Amino acid sequence: MQRKQTALRMAINHPSRISPLKAMELANLILISYYRNLKFVESMSEYGKEPPGLFTDSLMCCDHPGFNEESPEHHASQSYKVESWIWSTEQMGPLHRFMHRTLPFGFIASNELSRELFIVLRGTITSYEWKHNLIVTPASSIEGAANLGKVHSGFHHMFNATHKEVSALQAGRFSIGTGDFYGAENTPSRSGSIKSTIAEYVLNAAWHRKGYRIYITGHSLGGALAMLSGFYLLTHDYEAYKDILSVCTFGAPRVGNQDFCNWFDGVDVVRYFNTEDVVPTVPPPTASLFGSDMNETNNEKVIALKEDGYRRFDETYGVTKGLTYNLFERSNDELARSKAYVHTGEHRSFTLNKGSISYNHNMKESYREGITMVSCM
Repeated sequence: MQRKQTALRMAINHPSRISPLKAMELANLILISYYRNLKFVESMSEYGKEPPGLFTDSLMCCDHPGFNEESPEHHASQSYKVESWIWSTEQMGPLHRFMHRTLPFGFIASNELSRELFIVLRGTITSYEWKHNLIVTPASSIEGAANLGKVHSGFHHMFNATHKEVSALQAGRFSIGTGDFYGAENTPSRSGSIKSTIAEYVLNAAWHRKGYRIYITGHSLGGALAMLSGFYLLTHDYEAYKDILSVCTFGAPRVGNQDFCNWFDGVDVVRYFNTEDVVPTVPPPTASLFGSDMNETNNEKVIALKEDGYRRFDETYGVTKGLTYNLFERSNDELARSKAYVHTGEHRSFTLNKGSISYNHNMKESYREGITMVSCM
């Protein structure tokens, strides 16, 4: 692991390799990931078996805004070789703790013509994934290395958990294996974590020595996992990956604190977000309700009224629920900033209000339209 010693940055200080056309291509690849997952779930639910030909060795895609992931043959489409499909195993909720399923989460694909490798991750679909979206307590980005940053516990679990870990019910010192309720066959290629799949098909394949540029992209939860994927490559060998890595997220939440984001210093990171989309605003940017600004007045009654207002708001709406800090202590500002969840990268924002939370967050309609809007600015 190589650690860089450069200054912080909150925005890209060099031209991004992610043009509007490249962003559209990445968005269309994400749509393929969504489509294959939904067709898989639909077929397994109805017929109890995996549909043939869904997880092929090649894909067709392009950078056209009218690309249709269900019928990808387009006059400008290119062929991508699938190096590996990415799978994730989940428990079936508190009432089905002995049941689990393995679902497709994305893929790793290469384009030999353009010498590019793509890691593509879809967003939240299942209740298990929503549950982990809400586990916002901070965890060490790498176990035993607290100085490398803190990250969202739920995203961290989704990135690291293997089939074996998720499908075992821990009972004291015993692990009781559980069987599939439905889902992918438990083969070696489908029983690992997102992290281990990237380790095998990206790190071990040494794409950085083959002259390939690596793009990591994802929407929503997939955007968070894209950041963790980039972090994984950079902490493995920062000098090898910093100049060949591009990360592009769409509607992604915050993932980690500033120490985590420091690893992306000098790396090509772009995030698209709709100002009317709630997902990029979570988790809360900080768990500290009170800063030094509360000392702007010496009137203790005014301060007490402010603090009471904040408390009542937090108790009513649970704004900081799940965060493990002392919420009502006037913390040291520097310490509070070190704990805060932050965004990083070049921010490309647009404003589209489609009238609902889901539509404002929609990948196919809203975010593809947003790419076009940003490119016209």
